[in-house]
Amino acid sequence: MAKSYEDILEQGQITIAVYNNFPPYSYLKDGEPAGVDIEVGKRIAAGLGVDLEWMWINADENLEDDLRNAIWKGHIITRQKADLMLRVPYDRKFAYAIDGYGLPKNDLVVMFGPYQQESWALLRDHEKTNDIRTLAIFQYEPVAVELDSLPSFFLGATIGGRLRDKLVHVDSVFDGIKLLQEGKVAAVAGMKGQLQWGMSTSGDVNKTEFAPLPEQYDISADGLAAMSIKSWDIGMAVKTDYRELAYAIQAITEPMIKNGEMEALFLEYGLSYEIPDYHRTE
Repeated sequence: MAKSYEDILEQGQITIAVYNNFPPYSYLKDGEPAGVDIEVGKRIAAGLGVDLEWMWINADENLEDDLRNAIWKGHIITRQKADLMLRVPYDRKFAYAIDGYGLPKNDLVVMFGPYQQESWALLRDHEKTNDIRTLAIFQYEPVAVELDSLPSFFLGATIGGRLRDKLVHVDSVFDGIKLLQEGKVAAVAGMKGQLQWGMSTSGDVNKTEFAPLPEQYDISADGLAAMSIKSWDIGMAVKTDYRELAYAIQAITEPMIKNGEMEALFLEYGLSYEIPDYHRTE
């Protein structure tokens, strides 16, 4: 079960929930946990002076389901709960939402500590797009996009739906990158971090070196300005009873952002780093 800050220190162990098979953030490399979130979790445990146990979770239909399964209710079968969940999209409106009775909707969890900003982007093959930066080129050239993702809905509806027939739906961004490298599509739409990691590793989770992006390709948000959500902060969550734990963890991660240690973790995985808006407005 989830533990208070005092219990974690007394028992000498923290359980952290991370998403299963979600490179470059949390995955297994040669059978061992790897990824940016894994490194963040290790530093949190070290900062608290406790041992670390991972709770691997699969993404459910929405964030509320993930928070329920990881933090306040537990796994549907094992009832295991984590003390802390990483890679939680931090949204002030969601965190402080009020229901029809004027009561907090998300009163069972505390969302806090944004440590990265993620964004949508397009990975382009210049040989196929002729360096055209608008979406108009994709009326004639195919673009790979993850099924049921926001870029899929956006690209299918924009420019009067004229790109719809050129969308190639794939199960993952990495499947789309494979098609790009085979010359079967002109671009891939997805999360910037996954596009960067996928191109530098060709989707091989066991790679230890990250190749630079060939000049034939580039990654940018050009053409995506009209998307309803272009970028978002990534933070953490604990059960609402354990705010003291949140304060202790934030005291570890905030200096990492300010002194450049967080950015260094991203660079280790071949990723660029964007400071969360939460910290830019302080």
